[in-house]
Amino acid sequence: MARQGEARERTVDNIRRFWDGEAADLGATPDVTIRDLFFRLHELETMVPLVPERSSLLDVGCGIGFGTLHLSHRTRRAVGVDYSEGMLSCARRLLEDDDLRRRLSSTHSRLRSLPERRPAHVELRVGDAAALDLGPERFDVITTQRLLINVPSRDLQRTVLARLRAHAAPGAVLLVAETTLQGYGRSDALRARFGLDPLERHWHNLYLDEDDLPSWISLGWRVDAVVAFETYLFLSKVVYPAACGSLNVRFLSGANAAAMEVAGAFRTRGAAAEIGELALLELWIDRIRRHDAGEAAIVSEWLGRRGAELGDWSGMGHQRLVLGRAV
Repeated sequence: MARQGEARERTVDNIRRFWDGEAADLGATPDVTIRDLFFRLHELETMVPLVPERSSLLDVGCGIGFGTLHLSHRTRRAVGVDYSEGMLSCARRLLEDDDLRRRLSSTHSRLRSLPERRPAHVELRVGDAAALDLGPERFDVITTQRLLINVPSRDLQRTVLARLRAHAAPGAVLLVAETTLQGYGRSDALRARFGLDPLERHWHNLYLDEDDLPSWISLGWRVDAVVAFETYLFLSKVVYPAACGSLNVRFLSGANAAAMEVAGAFRTRGAAAEIGELALLELWIDRIRRHDAGEAAIVSEWLGRRGAELGDWSGMGHQRLVLGRAV
């Protein structure tokens, strides 16, 4: 599913070269950093309300700037930083090219439009997160999306967190969207119940260990919560491939578009309990039908046969959002 290329030693230079190559091959589209666009949009829509109005934002590992532009919607100032010149070249184009932003708004930004005019309060800079030095400015909100998993060692991950803290204003909000070992374990266990292979791992990623989160306090960050995306990832990574077959799944499928829509209202299994699991699944099928009647029929038939076996999907999902605060 992923465009990993040949596996290499996980070093800073090799990972940077990998992302420069992705930027050269795919250009300025959100697909360059994560293929599952509907999850990306769901994640961003979860993050946006957590950015205080009129705050200053630092987005480290900004890639092509797609997430930065979404998160900057509520800010008075936003700075995106990346160490890949290829990614930053794409980000500058997205920032400067009004026509490109309009096209991506129609094709890739289904929940929130990108700015029609170049946002004057957004700035892009080149910088290595492990040696980040942006001068004396301090930011109210610091965000990352899969930055830490692209750092090749646990020690270097901690160095990055310390550098982020050095750029944080007193009491700054930390929003860290990452992929975790524990999330992978829970997801793979549920997938195995229905004969699905484990989710793909990537050579350039060192997945976050949630057991390490309490130690972030020594780096100046208090972790307040770990947010899961249970509904989307359960529907997208378990039910959809189990029903349609792993070889038939597509990131840009009607099932995934519908999962994004449903998960926007009921992000977790606990939230889904407000209407009940059966009603959630019926709502999802109805939404799939509006995108792809054929997929809806396949999923509906499978749930009729196997739905009683779904069991407890609490904690589902390899993607997590860590919410923290500078102390």
